[in-house]
Amino acid sequence: MIRAKILACVGAFVFIWACYSGSFAQGGPPMITDDTETIPKGHFEINTAFTFERTADGRLFGTPLVDFNYGLSSRLQLKIEMPWLVLHNHGQRGVNGAGNLNIGMRWRFRDEREHHRVALSIYPALEFNIKNSSVRKGLVDKGPEFLLPLQWQTTVGKFGINGDVGYRFKRGTDEMIYGVVIGREFKRFELLGEVHGTGPTRSLSDSEFVYNLGSRVPLTSHTTLLLSAGKSLRRHFDPRFIGYLGIQVNF
Repeated sequence: MIRAKILACVGAFVFIWACYSGSFAQGGPPMITDDTETIPKGHFEINTAFTFERTADGRLFGTPLVDFNYGLSSRLQLKIEMPWLVLHNHGQRGVNGAGNLNIGMRWRFRDEREHHRVALSIYPALEFNIKNSSVRKGLVDKGPEFLLPLQWQTTVGKFGINGDVGYRFKRGTDEMIYGVVIGREFKRFELLGEVHGTGPTRSLSDSEFVYNLGSRVPLTSHTTLLLSAGKSLRRHFDPRFIGYLGIQVNF
C-alpha cells in the first residue's frame, strides 16, 4: 500500500514535468520539510496559518500558527514560532491554550553553484513550554526539546528538490525527523509534494510517515497564499489528515 502511494505521487510529478515548463520551487511553509533558503538581510517573512490535524483520538487545530522570520545576514535567519492550540478529543470537552514557543537560527553554509550543485544549511531550534497548563491539558508534551537538522537543496532539470534530516533531543525517547520535497514553479503558482517522517530513534519503524501536497499562490508583490493537505502513508495510522491554510507576508 505504501509503495503504491509513493509510485502514484512520483507518477503525478513525472506527468506534470512532461506537460509544463517552469523553474524550481522550495520546501518550507506550507510543507513540513524545510529548505536551505534564508530571508534577505534586514527583511521579514511572517506566516500566519490555520492548521488542522485529525487522528484516531480527535482533532487538533492551530488557530492560528504564527511563524516570524528575520534575515540577520545574507546567510543567517532568525525564526520565532508559536501556535494557539484547540484540542477536541472524542468523548471529551474541548480544551485550548498556548502551544510551545520555538526559536531557531538557520545558517546556510553552502550555496548551490556550478561546481557544487547541492546547497546546505543547519537549523538548530529550541522548543519549550510557555504555560504548564497546556501540558496538563494534553495540548503539548513537557519540554524542553532541541532539534538539530541538516537541510540540502538542489535542482534537477526544472524541478527543485530539497530534504532535511535531524535529531530531536527530548524528554523520554529522542526522535529522528526526515523528509524530501519535490517542487515546480509555474507562471502563477508553485506545486509541491513531500514525504516526511518523524519517529523514535529506538524504533524508526514506528515513525509517523506522511505524504503532503501543497501550493503557493502569489496574491500581491508582498503576499502569498499557502495551502497543503496530506495524511499518513500507512493505513490505519495517524495522522488521518493534516491541513495548512495561511498567508505569507514579506517586506
